[in-house]
Amino acid sequence: MTADLETILERATSGQTLDKGRVFRPSWFYSMIKDPFWVWCEYHAPGSERVDEETLFDHHRMQQGNVWEDEYVKKRFPDAYKVESRWGLEAVRETISAMLDGESAIHGGALWLLGEDVYGKSDVLVRCDDHPSDLGDFHYRVKEVKNSKDAKPYHQLQAAVYTWILGELQGYCPESFDIVLRAGEGEQTVAYKTAVDPMRRCLTDWRRIRDGRLSLAPLGYDSTPSPWRQYANRLLQNRRDVSLLPGVGVATAIKLRERGFSSTDKILALGADGCVQEFRRDHHYYHALALQEGRPVFRPGESAAIKRRERLVYFDVEDTSTLDGEAVTRPHVYMLGCATPDGETQIWTARGEGDEARMWSDFLDWLGDPSDVALYCWSTYEIGKLRQAAVDHPGLADRLMAAKAALIDLKEEIKRRPYFPVTSYSIKAVAPACGFNWSQDDVDGLSAQLLYLDWLKSGDDSIIEKVEQYNREDVLAMLAVDRYVTGMDAGQASD
Repeated sequence: MTADLETILERATSGQTLDKGRVFRPSWFYSMIKDPFWVWCEYHAPGSERVDEETLFDHHRMQQGNVWEDEYVKKRFPDAYKVESRWGLEAVRETISAMLDGESAIHGGALWLLGEDVYGKSDVLVRCDDHPSDLGDFHYRVKEVKNSKDAKPYHQLQAAVYTWILGELQGYCPESFDIVLRAGEGEQTVAYKTAVDPMRRCLTDWRRIRDGRLSLAPLGYDSTPSPWRQYANRLLQNRRDVSLLPGVGVATAIKLRERGFSSTDKILALGADGCVQEFRRDHHYYHALALQEGRPVFRPGESAAIKRRERLVYFDVEDTSTLDGEAVTRPHVYMLGCATPDGETQIWTARGEGDEARMWSDFLDWLGDPSDVALYCWSTYEIGKLRQAAVDHPGLADRLMAAKAALIDLKEEIKRRPYFPVTSYSIKAVAPACGFNWSQDDVDGLSAQLLYLDWLKSGDDSIIEKVEQYNREDVLAMLAVDRYVTGMDAGQASD
C-alpha cells in the first residue's frame, strides 16, 4: 500500500520540531573520525573561544565540490528534480513529494529522521524499479558526489546514514549506495551492511559527547580544525602537552602519553641521557628545553653548521595545483623569488603557463653559473619544481638541473642546530622565533594560487602584487633565520 505525504512526513519528524542543537549532521562524520574533540567543542566549549579561520582556499575548495556535483548531475541526470527549498520543513515536504511523484532522480533532497536525531541534505537520490517500497513499485537509493579521488571512510558513513534515513522514510532500505568520485575517477558501490555498524557506533559516541557523558581533550597541536584550533592549542600549551614537540604528531603523541610521557615537563625530567635511553635520541629533551626557555638552544659543544659557498641566494617558488580550465590547463610554477645576504630581492612572475619558460630563463640568466652558489630553499619542494620544469621545458633542462644541484635545504641545515622553541619546523614557525613576521594575514601558499588565477582573469596588477609581497617575505624570512642562527654563534642574537 502506497503511503501518502503526511504519513512519510510523520516518519521524518516523529512529530518533533527541528532543533539543530540536538541533531547530528552527516558532515560531522569527518570530525568524529579525525578529531572528535572538535565535536565536543561545538557543544561544550565557551562560545567566546570560537575563532573562524576559514581561508579563501577553503571557500574555493567547497565551491569546487559544488560545481563538480552540479556538473555530474547535469550530465548523468539531466531530468533530475532539483529541490529548491534549501532547508527546513518545506524542503522535506518537497523532497517527499518528488519521491511520491516518482521522479527519475532528485538533486539536493532533504532527509530527516528526527526521532533518531539525524538530518541532512543528500546529493542525489536515484529511482530504482527493481524493488517496491511504500512509494510504489520503485524505491530510491543514494549517490553521494565527492570531489575526491577515492572514497574515504567518512564518505561511506555519510552515505550510509542517508541510506538508513531513506530506508525508514520509504519503507525499504537499499542494499548498497554509490560514492561518486571527482571527474575521471569513476564511482564506488558500497554495501550498506558493511557501513551500518560503524555508522551506528559513531552516532552512539556522538550522543555521549552531546549529552556530556564523554569528555574529550585535543589529540595534538594544530590537529583541531577551525573554529576551535586556537582554543585546542591553548589547552595543550597550558598543560605543556607532549604534542608541542616538533615532529610529534597525533599518532606519536598518543604513544608517548601511553608510555607516561604526557607533557614536556616529563620529557625534561628524563634529562638528555634519559631521552637517549627511552627514545635512542635526545632531540625531545632539547626541544622541550627550548620551549621551556622560550629561545633557541644548542646542544652543549655544538654550533651552527650551515653549508656555505661563495655566493648565497635564498630561493622560493609559488606554483599552482588549482586548475582553472579557462586560464590554466596544467599545474606550473608561476613565481620565483630570491634574496641575497644584503637583503636585496628579485621576483619573476609568469603571466600564465605559456609564460613559464620565459620566467625560468630570466631567473637562470640572473643566477648565472650556479656552481659557486648556495641556493637555499626551505624543505625539498623546490627540488621537485626544478625537476618538473626541466621536463616541461627541455630547452632549459641542463641549466635547470645545474640550478637544482646548487639547492641546499636550509631547514635541514638549521634543524636541531640550534633547537628552536617551535611546534614544527615550517618557515612560518621558525622565522617568528627569529624575530621575523609576515605583513599580510590574508595570503598563504594556497590562497596565493587563487589570487594568481584572479590576476590572469582580471589583469589587475594590485592582485599579483599581494602574491609578490608574500613570496618576497618568504625569501626574506629564510635570510632572517640564517642571520639569527649565525648571530647566535657570534653572540649577537637577541633572546
